[in-house]
Amino acid sequence: MKYFKLTAVMLILLIAVSGCSKGSDTASAEFGNTDGNITNLGSACEKDGSLYYQDSNDYSVYKETEGGEPVKLNSDPSYFINVIGDYVYYVNENDSFKVYRMKTDGSENEKIIDYTAYYMTVYKDSIYFVNYSDSQTIYKAALDGSNCHKIVNSICYYPVVAEDKLYYIDYADNNSIVETDLEGEGKRTVDDKYYAAYLNYDDGALYYTNAIAQNHKDGDDFLYKTDISSGKTDVVVNVPCADVNIADGKIYYKNLKDSKMYCCNINGKDTKEISDEDGVYINIAGNKVFYLIKDEEGNLIVKNKDL
Repeated sequence: MKYFKLTAVMLILLIAVSGCSKGSDTASAEFGNTDGNITNLGSACEKDGSLYYQDSNDYSVYKETEGGEPVKLNSDPSYFINVIGDYVYYVNENDSFKVYRMKTDGSENEKIIDYTAYYMTVYKDSIYFVNYSDSQTIYKAALDGSNCHKIVNSICYYPVVAEDKLYYIDYADNNSIVETDLEGEGKRTVDDKYYAAYLNYDDGALYYTNAIAQNHKDGDDFLYKTDISSGKTDVVVNVPCADVNIADGKIYYKNLKDSKMYCCNINGKDTKEISDEDGVYINIAGNKVFYLIKDEEGNLIVKNKDL
């Protein structure tokens, strides 16, 4: 079995933030995947009755339609999977995380953007991504990769598109949460009180952890919610958590105290354990949860289970 190759760039991401969903709207034709999945490497996506996911054998993209057998679409480790129209978009680990697309049957597979891309989101007629070839600034391109240009000139994590706005965490500004329009204009700070990570959107609010420290003092790594219009902030989950993914009115997360995975409702109530495994990078698609765990040799492997 091949194992997940945690590259140097990905390791930097993991160290930087260790210790969104728009609900059903995100699964519409406008969005290639949910922001909660993209925040967690985008290893799975459900679209038009089909499930697209990163397989544990070789980390390439497989497609599975209900009642059918999984079909392998490509042969490269693939992350930040998005599906729009007739195309699957992904970043290719074997080509330094450059942006590729292929038809939903795996044909016409080609590189369309020659930059190292993370947190890639496809929305309507555009691609948004953090460009690691250009100091983690945010770029935007057309669906065929043309007109690729910088729209945010800062050090950014976790870009989220919602309500025709762009939200992101500005690492150069104490990990504050910033809002702009879809060309990076009209910048305003939504929240600068916390050292934000794992950004998700749901129903007019942004959810994120306060990842200011690694020793989990009171409030560190708790899950917070900020109402975008009023600026009001509340604690939603008052345990240290990571790998946050909001989907279909539920919050999924890893508890950093006991290293198990849980879900609760959008208000942080009715918490239940979904796995006792020490999973990371939680993705939700097709009534399944996808995640990575370490095997006995310390390698990260892909797993999934029914919810």
